[in-house]
Order: sequence, then structure tokens, then C-alpha cells
Amino acid sequence: MKAIGVSEFGDLSHLKMLDVPTPEPTKGRIIIKTDAFALNPYDIGIIDGSQSKFRPIKLPAIPGSDVAGVVVDKDASVTEFKIGDRIVGRANIAGYAEYVSVPHLRAVKIPDQVSSEVAAALPNASISAYDIVFGALKDHHFSTALVIGATGAVGSTVSQILDNEGKNVSVVINSAKVDDLAPFSYEKVAFYDAPETIDSLPNFDVIINAAPQTELASIYAKHLNQDGVILSTTGVEQFDVPEKQKIDFSDVDFKLNHVALEYLVKNVGEQKLSITVAKILDFNVQDVKAALDTIRDHHPSGKYVVKL
Repeated sequence: MKAIGVSEFGDLSHLKMLDVPTPEPTKGRIIIKTDAFALNPYDIGIIDGSQSKFRPIKLPAIPGSDVAGVVVDKDASVTEFKIGDRIVGRANIAGYAEYVSVPHLRAVKIPDQVSSEVAAALPNASISAYDIVFGALKDHHFSTALVIGATGAVGSTVSQILDNEGKNVSVVINSAKVDDLAPFSYEKVAFYDAPETIDSLPNFDVIINAAPQTELASIYAKHLNQDGVILSTTGVEQFDVPEKQKIDFSDVDFKLNHVALEYLVKNVGEQKLSITVAKILDFNVQDVKAALDTIRDHHPSGKYVVKL
């Protein structure tokens, strides 16, 4: 089968089209014929080998975890799926391929009204968003929340989930992306590039940072209630608040893949969640390289998805 990956670790120039064996089902796994897969910043760590410090990665290495497609084979122990089912899943690795092996506990069926492209955009970022709300913050009782980076893949879904849960949600975005908020109605909207709009915000029970920028951290910290918490996906050391009020999401390990995916596809199918696909790409090395280059250097609105 065809796959996009590397035969030796290096920068994005090492990506190439590979001919590799089609995976066969091992215990607890299903094999899908891929309809679409999404790109994530984590994938760059597979390509350059930096993730090999944390997990074994064999060469040739194929990045990718967020996949959607049709079940074509499965281990006999898997009973909840049948051949021909459309599924979305979170593979461990090797998602940039025509066929992908997916753990059955990290896969759910896709409703008819949800496209494979939108489904593929769900797992990594949206599961993180689910884990933030229903995992990291599950023991915190709060009514007001500020989401920093609300047009990014994680921030957008976090904001919507909180809104659906009845929280009063305000957001911080770049003013150039204000049109991306058009489908939503949040309490207050402030802008990175107009810090005075952040200064004018009220205080919040919870502040969620889903953006890479840190130069405004001192301003955000001033808007945290005395007994509130700041959760950040990009480190908490920049926020000058007591340690007990910080949650570093990168240090928190949740195992909510299956229940998260069920929640997400159900709510997308019922139009309670809107998932932005920034661009749909063809299955070729040039498009994937260019998109990963953008993801590495910028904070795009929505996901880059490859359609096969």
C-alpha cells in the first residue's frame, strides 16, 4: 500500500511516498481503508525522530493518528464493528496511509450525516478539549470561563463544549479571525492584538489557555478569581498565580478516548458542535509537507485534512 512517511528521521524534506505492507489485524484491532486523515503538530516529532525519546518508533516511520474510513478487516475478538462500518479512530501511529490499524477501544462509528473529513478532524484536538472539560476540570465547580485561542482546533471545541454545558464563556482571539466566531455567541470577545480589550474583561472562575503565545500571560493572570484555576495546554510557568491554581494539561493523563469520541461524533451529528476543517488536501507528499510547515510555524483555525 501507499503511505507517506520517512525511511530516516529528519526535517520535512525527508517525507516521501512509501510502499509498505498493508497492516493485518492483531488482537483488539480493526483495519480500515482510509477515507481521510488529519495532520497534527505531534506528527512532526515522528518525522524528525524526537518522539523516539518517549516511545519506540521503527523505521520506516509513518506519522498520523486521526483517521476515518471503512472497516475492511478485524480481529475476531472485536464484536462492536462489522466489515463495511464507517469509523473514526485514534491510531497510535501510521495514519498517513491507505490502510490503518486502529485499536477498537479508540474507534466509534460515524453517523451518516457526518463526513469522513470532519470526522478525521475530531480525535486529537477534540478529545483533548473533551478531556479538559470532563477530565481535568471535572472536580472544579465554576460558572465563568475565559478561553484563550478560541479559533484553534482545541480552543474552538473547548469553547463550544463549555457553552453547551451552560457556562458563561468569553474568548480571546486574533482580530483577523473574528469571522471564525460567526456561528457562535460568547459573552465577551477580546483580541491578542488589542490588549486593552483583554484589560477590560471581568474576572473568571476558570481560564483555559489553548494558544502558544505567552507575552500576555501577566494580563490574563489578573483576571483570575481568587479561588479560580488556570489550565494551559502549553505550560503554566508563565502565569504568576499560586501553584495550587495552575493545571498543566501536558502533565495530566486521561484515558477518555472512547467515551470522548462517542460524545464528539454524537454532538457533531446533532449539530451541537461545529468542527472547522481549514483545508482539504490531496494524498501527496507536496501538500502534506506544506501543511505541516504551516502547522509548525502558525496556529491555524481548524484542521488540515487529507482526503484519499
